[in-house]
Amino acid sequence: MRTRPRSTPYAILGMLSIYPMSGYDIRKEAASSIGYFWNESYGQIYPALRELRAQSLIRLRPGQRGGNRDRHVYEITDRGKEALGRWRAEPPRPQPIRNELLLKMFFGDRESIPTETGWIERRLAEGLDELREFRRLRRQLMKEQRDHPSLPFWLITLSYGEHCARATIRWCRETLIALRSIEGGAARKGQTR
Repeated sequence: MRTRPRSTPYAILGMLSIYPMSGYDIRKEAASSIGYFWNESYGQIYPALRELRAQSLIRLRPGQRGGNRDRHVYEITDRGKEALGRWRAEPPRPQPIRNELLLKMFFGDRESIPTETGWIERRLAEGLDELREFRRLRRQLMKEQRDHPSLPFWLITLSYGEHCARATIRWCRETLIALRSIEGGAARKGQTR
């Protein structure tokens, strides 16, 4: 069985396919674009940059001086574009779901309902914030990147985030109703004893 390559180098190649960037720029741009569904830390970016450069998939461009250090700006090579294209042509790996909130809810009981209700209320507020942020991003992209050839693809990934946020909001509201119903049922049982 062939092992699949790590995705981090390809995430970096993808970012560099947009325009040349430093490691810091990659982290910053990733946080405001792919960071909504893909996380890369500095600890992953810099080793991957060295690896990609050693494989001639990226090259160093002369950078600007920033403070006491040279700012290294990288750009994707033709060989890097080919590698990115091959990776993009492979089917994506299925992602296992790891959700600690769901894990804790699965092991819940009637005594933990007040705590769990607090978690769900917090997650509902986060979901509402996420949806507002996605809507803000959509407006910003439509205003600032209207003519960018990748805009339709960025909007597709943004739409996924919007759908997930709406589904989370719906689930939280349903769950709060269910928890209150369970709690109310337990209270009624206690009164009839």
